[in-house]
This record gives sequence, structure tokens and C-alpha cells, in this order.
Amino acid sequence: MARQNAEYEELLPTRDSLDSDEQSPIAALVLVIACTDLVAVLYVSHLSRTVFQDKDFASHLEYASPYIGLKELYESGAVNKTEVDPITVRPRVSAQVFANEPDRLAPRGEHDYWHKQYGRMSPNERHLHVTSDIHSVVQFRAIDFGMEDCHLVFTLPPPDAPLEAGASFAMDPTSRFDVFRLDAQKPIDVKTLTHRTRPPVLGRVAHAVAPRMDGGETLIHRFPCAWSSLHTFAVACAQGTDCMLDVWSSQNTTYGVNLVQHQTV
Repeated sequence: MARQNAEYEELLPTRDSLDSDEQSPIAALVLVIACTDLVAVLYVSHLSRTVFQDKDFASHLEYASPYIGLKELYESGAVNKTEVDPITVRPRVSAQVFANEPDRLAPRGEHDYWHKQYGRMSPNERHLHVTSDIHSVVQFRAIDFGMEDCHLVFTLPPPDAPLEAGASFAMDPTSRFDVFRLDAQKPIDVKTLTHRTRPPVLGRVAHAVAPRMDGGETLIHRFPCAWSSLHTFAVACAQGTDCMLDVWSSQNTTYGVNLVQHQTV
């Protein structure tokens, strides 16, 4: 019995050596796989930083003109111009910032709703809301060739006008408004818009404007607007006053602040 135990003890180192020899290739294989994965992750990270465009690259692209040659054609006198009615342009952005909460993000999707068949729906609506603490930032892009005389206007419904679903209107009739031009060279990203991050003010373009409340337009500011140019404004209570204006446009209405382009050719 003692002899068998001695023989067994002599075999143990050999067996351990064999197990170690078998595990070495497995450990090496695991190390190679781990290194391969690490290299792959680093390579993909490098691609994402150097190959793919920044997420907002499109906002820096120049708008290609579809009106090539029209300016020269009209200037030549070879054709007679056609009379075109003014075009009303709705704001691409109409968002609220908060003077008393400068880091609060502008609201988004206030009228979004869930449709059981189509999922989340975002109605084509605009919100203009102005109080002593709330300012509205609106941004437009001028469109169409030869319509480069722009009028910034208030468009509000009469107090007793029937409104479509989604539209609403409330206003203190004593309200007066100041309007400022903002220095925005690219489209505003509403996801990051706050009172602190809004574009800097270039100057005041209108003071103590009293909007009409009979359904007509109230001229705020008139200015030249080249095709495809961006124009950004902030609407606030007139300096030293309180005010209240809260209006929603619907799919088929244009209540709020709009840009009206008039023919220049």
C-alpha cells in the first residue's frame, strides 16, 4: 500500500505539468481574442472621429440655388415679369426661453400625442408665448427668387374668431412688444436652446408694437432678405412694461409672428 502511494505521489508533478501544458494554448488564444477585440474597438472609435461627419454638418452646408440664370434673364429685359402675390412664410422655429430661468431648455413637443397606429405624432403647429419672464425666439428662412422685400408681422385672430382644434389665443389688450434681431448664422437647435445659449442680440428693430386684434397683420419690421438667408428674432415685452400673449397656430392657420415676402423683380 505504501509503495502504491509513493508511485502516485511521483506521478502528481507530471500530471500537473501536463495540465499546465494543455492550458497554455487556451490562455494564449483568449489573449489573442481580447487583443483583437480591443484593436477593433479602437479602430471603430478612430473611424467615428475621422470618417463620419459631425451630427450638425448639414447646418453648415450652403443652400444650392435652383434659380440659376434667372437674375441675368430678368436684368437683360428679354422677358416680362409676372406679378406674384406676397408669400407668407411661417417660422421654422418658434420657441420659448425663460429670462428668470436662463438655463431652462425651450419646451418641445407640447402638443405631441400618441396614435395607436402611427405612434408619436407631432402636429405642424407654432407657439408664440410672451410675458415679462418668457421670450419667444423665431427663425425664418427666406424662400423663392425675386421675393426679397420682407415684412415681419404679427398675425392674430379676432377675439371672437372660431379656432381650429389645436389653435388657441389669449392676450392682454394693453400689451406692447419689443422685437430684437439675433445674430444666428445657422439653424437654431431647439434641443439646446435656453435664454443663456440663444444667439446674441444685434439690436432692437421695433419698440412698443401694439398688435392688431381684428385678424389683420401688424407690421413689425421691414428689411431686405436675399434668397435662402436666415433671419432670427426675439419677441419680448416692451421695456419697463408687463405683457401677455399666448397663441398657437394650427395646421391651416398662421397665427403668431410671420414673414411676408414681397416681389422685387
